[in-house]
Amino acid sequence: MDLVEFLQTVPAFSDFSQAELDVLEHALRVDQVPTGHVFFKEGQKGHSLYIVMEGEVHVSRKHKVGQGLDDLGVLKAGDVFGLLSLIDDRPRYSTCRAVTPVTTASLPKTAFNLLFNSHLALAEHFQYIVACQLVRELRRLDEAVMNSIQQGDVSHLHDVRKGVSGP
Repeated sequence: MDLVEFLQTVPAFSDFSQAELDVLEHALRVDQVPTGHVFFKEGQKGHSLYIVMEGEVHVSRKHKVGQGLDDLGVLKAGDVFGLLSLIDDRPRYSTCRAVTPVTTASLPKTAFNLLFNSHLALAEHFQYIVACQLVRELRRLDEAVMNSIQQGDVSHLHDVRKGVSGP
């Protein structure tokens, strides 16, 4: 499957026109990485966004209380990660590591900025993708708050609130 065909199967890009997909295809770089490859670490500055084409990427974050990592999930084909740090220039929120051999399409920040500033339709699509990601995060945080309240454990709500405002 070529890159444009793949992008058409990804919900985040399914509304893109053929012309928009063609422009995006030329800006993306396809890479294959081995198991264990670290795409980025929590706290690093963001330089690219990634689209998982094949394989799985584990997402984790340092535990706020004590040692260890919080498991934030596994990304699979069609998932996009790394976008928010290209928008706000803040450090990465998490660490993303390949748990299988992974094929990704990546978009460097310079290409993202060029596309965002020169192609209005692409900019609008990326804004929608960002909005969707923010809604997912807001719902995740809301669920964490509600679970804490229901369990009567409100001691860590300050940490949840800090998570909303970033690291």
